[in-house]
Amino acid sequence: MNFLRGTRDKISKYVDVNSEICIEMSINGSSVYDFCCFGIDKSGKLSDDRYMIFYNQTSSPDNEVSFVSGNNSGKFFINLSKLPSNIDKLVFTASIDGDSTMGEISKHSFYLSQNNNIEISMELSGSDFKAEKAIISVEIYRKDEWRIASAAKGFNGGLSALLAAFGGTEVHSDSQENKNIPPNQSGQSVSDAKYEKSEEELTQKVMGKISLSKDKVNLEKHVVNLSKCIVSLSKESGVDLGSTKAKVVVVLDYSGSMSRLYSNGTVQRTISRLVPLGLTFDDNGSIDVYLFQSSYKKIADLNLSNYENYVANVINTSGYTMGGTAYAPVLRAIIEGDSYKQGGFLGFGGKTVTTESIVDDGDATFILFITDGENADRRETDEIIKKSSDMNVFIQFIGIGCEKFEYLEMLDDIPGRKRDNTGFSKMKDLDKADDNELYTNVLKQFSGWLKGLQ
Repeated sequence: MNFLRGTRDKISKYVDVNSEICIEMSINGSSVYDFCCFGIDKSGKLSDDRYMIFYNQTSSPDNEVSFVSGNNSGKFFINLSKLPSNIDKLVFTASIDGDSTMGEISKHSFYLSQNNNIEISMELSGSDFKAEKAIISVEIYRKDEWRIASAAKGFNGGLSALLAAFGGTEVHSDSQENKNIPPNQSGQSVSDAKYEKSEEELTQKVMGKISLSKDKVNLEKHVVNLSKCIVSLSKESGVDLGSTKAKVVVVLDYSGSMSRLYSNGTVQRTISRLVPLGLTFDDNGSIDVYLFQSSYKKIADLNLSNYENYVANVINTSGYTMGGTAYAPVLRAIIEGDSYKQGGFLGFGGKTVTTESIVDDGDATFILFITDGENADRRETDEIIKKSSDMNVFIQFIGIGCEKFEYLEMLDDIPGRKRDNTGFSKMKDLDKADDNELYTNVLKQFSGWLKGLQ
C-alpha cells in the first residue's frame, strides 16, 4: 500500500502486530542523515530516555525496538506486542547532520515490511519541504489498537531540537544530573559523545594542510567524500574516526599480474585517492609505501609533493622488478623490522639495508594491503598475523580483480589470535569504485577494530 501525506490506517490490515515488523528509512541527498525512533508516552513526551533509538543507542531495554544503521539509511526492527504500556507512540524521524536543508534532498523513502515483504511504502521529495532540518516521517500509535499515520512533515530543528520537542534535554557538561538524553555504553551522554568533527570541520582541517591551488583542485572532491564516509562510519560504529590518529601504510602488489594496472593508470589514480587518508589520520600527512612480490621494497613516502606522478617518478624508478606473490616478508618488515643485503655479486659485497618497524605503542598503525593474487606463503603469513594480534596494528586487505582469494576469505577463522586484527574486502575494479565504496571498504573494518580497543 502506497501511503500519501496524512494517510492513517490500522496496522493489522497489513501485518501481524504480534510478530516482528521492519521499518526502513533512507534519504538520497548530499549530506549525512540521522534516523531516530522516539518512544513517547501519553503526554507526548520522552519520559523514558531508553526508548530513544538511534545510532548511539541501538536498542530499547528488552530489544522491543532495535536499529541497524546504513549509508544514509536505517532499519528499525520492532515488536509492538512487547512494548510496555507507557509507550503510547513511536515517532520515526530523519534529520540532517550538516548545513543543508530537507528541501535539497532528492528522495526520502519509508517502507514497512514483514517477513521481507513490503506492505506499506511512502516516498517524498525535496519539493515536499523547504528549509527544514528534519522530517517527522511516520507515527505508530495506540488507539484501541496499533495504528499508523504518515505525518510527512518538516521540522525546523535537527536531532537536538527534536529531542527538546519531545521533552528531552541535551546537556553539555560532564554531570549526568537531570539528563534526559540517553547514555551510551561508555556512560557518556549523547551530547558528550558527539563526534569531535563534522563533515565540514573534517574537510576544512584537511584542506587547510594543502597549500597549492592545483592540489586543492585535484584533491578536494576526494577529501569531501572521505569526510562524509568518516562521519557515517563513526555513527555506525560508535568510534570517533574523525579524531583518530594512525600511521597509514600502503602496501602495493608488484607481482607480474599487476603490470597492466600500473601501465593503464589504475594504480596512479588509486594512489591519488589515498592521499587524503594520510592527511586525515597521520600527523605528518604522509603515507609509508611498500612494494611487494616474493620480497619487498620500501620506497619514498607518498605525500603532497609527489602524489601526482607517483607511479612514473617513484615506483617506476625504484629499480624494483616484478615477481611472485608472498605476503609475509613485507608484513614482517612493517611489524617487526628487517635487514637484508642489497647489491654485491654472488653473495659478496653489497650493503646491509635495515628497515625499522613502524608499529609501536604510540598511534595505531593502519596497513592498507592491496593485492590481486593469492599468496604462496600461507603458513608464514599466519604466523606474523597471529604474532601481531596483540600489537597496535590493523591490516586491511583489499583483493582486486577476479581471484577467489580463498586465503583472505579465511582470515577470520585463523586460530591463536589475541584479537581479530585483519579485515578483507573484495573490489573487482578499483577504477569503477566511487570514493564512497573505496573509502568504506578501506575503513569499515578498521573502525570495528578500534571499537574493540575501547
